[in-house]
Amino acid sequence: MPADLPAVTLSYALHGPADAPVVVLLHGMGAASDRSSWDRVVPLLAGDHRLVVPDLRGHGASPRPGSYALAEMADDVARLLDRLGVAGATVVGHSMGGVVAVVLAQARPDLVSALVVEDSSPPPPAGSPPVDVTPPYRPEGPVAYDVEVRPGVLRALAEPDAAWARRAGEVTVPTLVVGGGPTSFVDQRRLARLAAAFPAGTMVTIDVGHDVHPNRPEEFVALLRTWWAGEG
Repeated sequence: MPADLPAVTLSYALHGPADAPVVVLLHGMGAASDRSSWDRVVPLLAGDHRLVVPDLRGHGASPRPGSYALAEMADDVARLLDRLGVAGATVVGHSMGGVVAVVLAQARPDLVSALVVEDSSPPPPAGSPPVDVTPPYRPEGPVAYDVEVRPGVLRALAEPDAAWARRAGEVTVPTLVVGGGPTSFVDQRRLARLAAAFPAGTMVTIDVGHDVHPNRPEEFVALLRTWWAGEG
């Protein structure tokens, strides 16, 4: 990653045995999305995995620098893993976090031994109408996340020729793409094409909508464990 990316020190939580295989859990975007979105998953994995669960920049207790490029978010995670001495982790990302995980795997393949992309939005087809990136009204008083995250991230996700997706073939580690099925706002056909672009990609659907792991944590973790066993 470029050395001149502005550094942000992320707030994070650690769970599980220090000597266990490392799993990094990256949340999605918005007021309901910080590291607490993994609260129902953590107890199901922490018995035999070391979990690194950060608040991405602009969310939760992490800084709100006002700049929210995907490369910056991935660099934040890379710096955190470097500080923790982590290499070769399974990186699991939901929605926005899944795209951050892909960018991390492309920029720092030494940090990622396996990748899980949970119902993340692939780039739209060429000629799609522009996406509304106007920040919502900012209420007075504390807010759960920086609403300025939305324009930057949505603008990046709305690029038909987005570099992160175009370079999916560079991510050669085992990659599991989890779709939320027809009730998700994410186009599942495009998600399947993204999964096929990863050289070691597999797609599985849990038909519950976009928020797969919060709504079906047991099924989500069972899928991870089955996939890990098959890749082992």
